Amino acid sequence: MGETPEKKDDGAEKLQPEVNIEMEQTATEEASVPLSSEEPAKKEASSRTKCRVVGVLGSFMWLSLCGDAPLITEKMDHAVDESKTRARRAFSYLLHFLDITGRNFGQICFANNPISGFLILAGLAVGNLTVAICGLIASTVGILFSLLMKQPCGSIRAGLCCYNAALFGAVLPALLLGPSPVAEEVEVYIAVLIGSVFTVMITVSVANSLSSLKPAIPLFTLPFNLVALFAILVLRVHQPLQLPARVPAPEFDWTHRFFGGGSTSSGAGADTATHLTQLVEGSFLGAGQVFAVQDLYCSGLVLFGLLICSPVLAVAGFFGSVVGTFLGAAVNPNLWNDAYAGVLGYNAFLASCAVCFFYVPTWRSALVALLNAALTLFVQVALGWAFADSGLPVLTLPFVAASLIVLGMTAEQQALPRSEAPLTFPEQHRAKWLQEARRDSIESTDTNTHPTHP
Repeated sequence: MGETPEKKDDGAEKLQPEVNIEMEQTATEEASVPLSSEEPAKKEASSRTKCRVVGVLGSFMWLSLCGDAPLITEKMDHAVDESKTRARRAFSYLLHFLDITGRNFGQICFANNPISGFLILAGLAVGNLTVAICGLIASTVGILFSLLMKQPCGSIRAGLCCYNAALFGAVLPALLLGPSPVAEEVEVYIAVLIGSVFTVMITVSVANSLSSLKPAIPLFTLPFNLVALFAILVLRVHQPLQLPARVPAPEFDWTHRFFGGGSTSSGAGADTATHLTQLVEGSFLGAGQVFAVQDLYCSGLVLFGLLICSPVLAVAGFFGSVVGTFLGAAVNPNLWNDAYAGVLGYNAFLASCAVCFFYVPTWRSALVALLNAALTLFVQVALGWAFADSGLPVLTLPFVAASLIVLGMTAEQQALPRSEAPLTFPEQHRAKWLQEARRDSIESTDTNTHPTHP
């Protein structure tokens, strides 16, 4: 056995505390037998503690990328502050620009998360590359115009100024440059550039007007609808208006309206299983149809992007699309083709997400979200019939109209609480609401326990 510089007896060695890690390691290496039988157990416990700490930190890092991605925002601010050269400062500004671009696409579905936005953009590229490119161009033009007009930095960074521009740039070419183009490509691209600027202007103007109301009313995608409808009318003004012949809907057996069977004017003569399978697929396609893209992979990436930001939004959007698709198929078999393509689900998708975002997630708000999806479907069917003569699409007008009505609902004793500013994501809205409810409960208990006497 090796000897230490200073010889000590066993009693003194047992009584001496372990001062630092270096001394303990030296004694362990020089000794041929362990000083204590508890040494391996201590090391194993320390190793387990380190693994647990690493696991917690890893979970924290992952959660910091979810929701509104606070970790990304913190890193962006730190990169700008630490930039000492022009090259690094330019690179940090580029990262900021990419962050805003991702949030622009995410905010279309109430997801203030750049990762969600880029997943949505990837889905658009998979489904229709032209749609993705035009949406990216419109978002870029909108950001540059917002910076030029000195809009609030917080609104720009959160994607609130330019999400309507991104949606406009994606939807316009999808509608006008589809399998049967109704406009020239050059005209559509010019309309995307000009329309994105007008969309930002209308967004800022309407938002300033609605912000003074109590409670504040969101503008949703109203600017997108206004600019898109005007752009479609302008681009089609040189075409002769062809009024479709209205054919009265035939009478159908109500037992076949929902479950299928029999032959209809839409050509859906499949059996019940096939019919329900197509309706489920149409419900899934509703997520991609928000951007006028009918593609399963696109819809999957949209839902996955929402899932990263907020599982509540992803679940609410999907079930809202289910309500719109199945209810539309039950109302009128002439709508079966639209239901299969996801056209009846995208407005209900957004309507359900809106309720779960602006109301604190509870069982009552979940019920209101499904009811809003149903109301949106009825408004969409009615507006579709009204717009049939002009050939104009309803876009997201049903979602805007129905959601503005539903968000005016109130309830006594905070049974249907509104999410309080600053708005982030539904899970955090509920956490803040529960924390305030507990605080109020504690204060009420203290007041009843220790009443004050005059």
